[in-house]
Amino acid sequence: MLKRQQFVVRIFLACFVAGLALLLGLWTWQSAASSATLIATPATPRQNDTVTLIGAGFSPGETVSIWITYPDFSVFGVAEVVTNGDGAFNFPYVPDFLGATFTPVGRYTYTAFGQSSGREVYASIEVSIGQAPGPSPNVTLSVEPPRDRQGRTYVFRGSGYRTNEPVAVWLRYPDATVEELGRIQAGPGGQIEYVLQVTGAPVGRYALTARGVDSGANGIAEFDVQVADLTVPSGRANLRIEASPDDQRSFAIFSGWGYQPGEIVTIWVTLPDASTLWIGDVIADTGGAFVARLYLSEQEPVGLRTYTAYGNTSRLRATAEYRLVPGGGPGTTPVVTPVPDSVCGGAGCI
Repeated sequence: MLKRQQFVVRIFLACFVAGLALLLGLWTWQSAASSATLIATPATPRQNDTVTLIGAGFSPGETVSIWITYPDFSVFGVAEVVTNGDGAFNFPYVPDFLGATFTPVGRYTYTAFGQSSGREVYASIEVSIGQAPGPSPNVTLSVEPPRDRQGRTYVFRGSGYRTNEPVAVWLRYPDATVEELGRIQAGPGGQIEYVLQVTGAPVGRYALTARGVDSGANGIAEFDVQVADLTVPSGRANLRIEASPDDQRSFAIFSGWGYQPGEIVTIWVTLPDASTLWIGDVIADTGGAFVARLYLSEQEPVGLRTYTAYGNTSRLRATAEYRLVPGGGPGTTPVVTPVPDSVCGGAGCI
């Protein structure tokens, strides 16, 4: 009887040890599966600084997809890197995917996704405005008017440059992105004049800089752009937008009616920053209606936007609001997009 009890105890201990080993193995596997890390350094860079991404905890020799989410939640692919024998990588680069000299200021989030292990990790940085020279004491640059609406013209006049020297001009937008506007030439007295027309640009505070190429003399003039209605309709038509769903990497269906039969209807969007972007032209059918299908990629900024459909012959206008929310999810690589069946041919239609 005693031997039988000892045998049962041994069986119980063996099962307990085996179960404990299994639990430890599962815990170890889960810990390894979630052990990947991503560090972005520096964490608070200035515009145009080099950011280094340091990843660890992936599988050795694994391909890791990296993408970046901008402050407005638009998403851009960064690179695909291969980890070393320790499952790590080190990737330095300058975060510029919008074609601007300086990226917008704000919070950016990087995502690193292991294609074979499925491990996904994140790192964020806060980008501040880049260093730039201030105005020179012997240079004056003024703007007239200092505040106006979209579609208006601003005139900049400056003095204090060298005789006939070339002057480089660039524009800083409200989100601190920078656009080079080319060069002008100072006159015999070192004076300059530059005319800038602002159409569907973002609203907010701008700064124009004029810098002497030879002298290094620097002039800066700030001005404000306010929202304006750039079309004068003769009446109202109808526009409805249906989403499937209403997040990035999805389609939006436009239905318009009440236009003249066969007329060309131009569609554009007013984005959350009040800038406007032409989408494309559609042709109304014999009943004065149209249906358009628009693909909204991960590179579209999120937020409330207004679409406008304007009849080029009738001058009838219709608007519809649409709120785009962030799309995608864990493991979704944003550089691959479907091919839509779209009737639009402009920017924003693929």
